[in-house]
Amino acid sequence: MKINITGKDIKLTRSLKSYVLEKISKLEKYLSSFEPVNIDVKLHSSGKGKGEPRSTVECTITVPDNVFRCEEVASDMYGAIDIAQEKMERKLRQIKEKNIDKRKRRDRDSIPSFGYLNAKELKKMIKKRKTFDLGVPIDESEAISRMELLGHDFYVYIDAESRSHSTVYKRKDGGYGIIQEK
Repeated sequence: MKINITGKDIKLTRSLKSYVLEKISKLEKYLSSFEPVNIDVKLHSSGKGKGEPRSTVECTITVPDNVFRCEEVASDMYGAIDIAQEKMERKLRQIKEKNIDKRKRRDRDSIPSFGYLNAKELKKMIKKRKTFDLGVPIDESEAISRMELLGHDFYVYIDAESRSHSTVYKRKDGGYGIIQEK
């Protein structure tokens, strides 16, 4: 685990660096499964000027295929570091719990991947095969109305304009989508 600590408009004292390292080391238990891990901590201070002085902590954790980032502002640097560490720990804990849940679900289901099945095993897995005639070509609006009449989430049809196999489906946002053969 590589940790880089940089400062802008602030003097990086030995005690400040050790405090950052102490807080960041608490995240190590969530990062043990990743290799390599780069952590960049940037400390900023508004110092003098109008208003109350503000301290900003930017923390970026880079792991293979993912980046976690947070930015916190507080009246003192140690408070900002504490808040940033807690926020990062919460994010990493959520990711770890999500991965554990996926693993448990996969173990429970224990369904083999199609990439490793031969044709005989695949035929055993298919429980039902249905064939049907798509009928005469229809337009998109007719396909949507038929889908709604049936109460289904999708409807397969032959598009009247392109004469290709098409599927109209309901989207989560309430609209409709169309998948069309080239």
